[in-house]
Amino acid sequence: MLLQFHFPVAALWLIFIVATPPAFGQDESPTAEEVAAEVTADTADESVAVNVAKEVQVDPVNSDDKIANRLQEIMEATGWFISPLAEVDRGVAFLSGEADSQKHQRWAEETAMNTADVVAVVNRISVAEKPLWNFAPAIASLKQLGREFTGVLPLILVALLVGVMSYYTAVLSARSTRWLMQSRIDSKLLRQVAGNAIGVFVFIVGMYIALRVSGLTRLAVTLLGGTGLVGLALGFAFRDIAENYLASILISLNHPFRVGDLIEVEGATGFVRKVTTRGTILNTLEGNQIQMPNSTVYKGQITNFTATPLSRRDFSVGIGFDDSATEAQEIIMDVLDDHAAVVSDPAPIVIVESLGAATVNLRVLYWFNQDKHSALKVSSSVIRQVKQKLTAAKITMPDEARELVFPQGVPVRMLESQEALASTSGSQPIDRDSAGSAAELQSADVSQSPEAEATAGEGDLSSEQDDVMRATAGDAIVQNEANLIG
Repeated sequence: MLLQFHFPVAALWLIFIVATPPAFGQDESPTAEEVAAEVTADTADESVAVNVAKEVQVDPVNSDDKIANRLQEIMEATGWFISPLAEVDRGVAFLSGEADSQKHQRWAEETAMNTADVVAVVNRISVAEKPLWNFAPAIASLKQLGREFTGVLPLILVALLVGVMSYYTAVLSARSTRWLMQSRIDSKLLRQVAGNAIGVFVFIVGMYIALRVSGLTRLAVTLLGGTGLVGLALGFAFRDIAENYLASILISLNHPFRVGDLIEVEGATGFVRKVTTRGTILNTLEGNQIQMPNSTVYKGQITNFTATPLSRRDFSVGIGFDDSATEAQEIIMDVLDDHAAVVSDPAPIVIVESLGAATVNLRVLYWFNQDKHSALKVSSSVIRQVKQKLTAAKITMPDEARELVFPQGVPVRMLESQEALASTSGSQPIDRDSAGSAAELQSADVSQSPEAEATAGEGDLSSEQDDVMRATAGDAIVQNEANLIG
């Protein structure tokens, strides 16, 4: 009976358990999205700063209306808000409106929280959106710069005045230094260098004072400290220019040549016109201009043709073997002794130099004053007169012997007499006596007409220096550049 009674009860209990949903005593597992949302909400709530009153009074002194009116007045007085509104309900302040920046939005919240009897603040103030093109910061910066420039403008004007005065003082100091050194230093270049050094020093000091006056003290110290570094850097960068400048100083000190001297340097020959800080200017005998770097001139081999007034020239004359060498020497010596351009001390000489294939070669050496006379003109005059005198004395000057080869042979025709030759050629018979006298007359005429030392072709035997100087008188470089040598 007991089993029969409990069997229906157990069956009913089993059916109840199966049919009943698991709502009693069992929790459903949350999804991943729900967990992430809850964590994000908690994190956001924790990152927001909440202003909490330090002390909440149970019995407030000020009413809500007074607090609201006070906050309203403060927000309107700042001018940072558009349509500000402050409401207070049981110590809780509600702020609304629009602020020009997020900074002022927080300021309004903090100000309301610091007001007496305010226990909490609900900040509903929105921040105005900034325009896409906002020039207000730039305009504000320009205004600030304008105010600062206006403040330092008097100092800048004073600094400019000091700078201008420093420049003219430096120029005056340089000129005064050159003038004071005229009696002590002969070199123009050294006087110029000393004057420039004094002028640069005075100008740097003036610029330092100008920068100090304008308030740029640090820049002034940098200027003085960097002068040496700048000079060193420029020395490396412009090494060739500095080398030529130093070479010009050495040339001015040593005086290897002077203006007007005829020199030869590195294969270039010409008259010295000027020495500048960059180069030496030469004018060639052809009228061309050569500007050589001073470093090349100073380090090169210089041949100064006018360093001494006397110069020696020579030429050779070949006479026949049948002629007298002694007689030819005497004739040539007579020409040299009578020539106005040939000096007697040192005395000229005529020597037998060598025996050629068909001539006896004489060498003629003489001295002349190259300051007064031209080497080319004197040489032309002497050779011309020697040739005329030797011709008048019937001293032959044959050409060098040559060997002629005739592969086909040389036809020879014999004539019986001069009359037959004359009749064959249709000309008059040749009279050897008349021919000899005519040759003598011709040589006499030739020797008599240019008995003077110079012909029209040779000119007056004077030096070409004056001609070259006149031909190059319009040279702009020579006229504008300062000459550093005498």
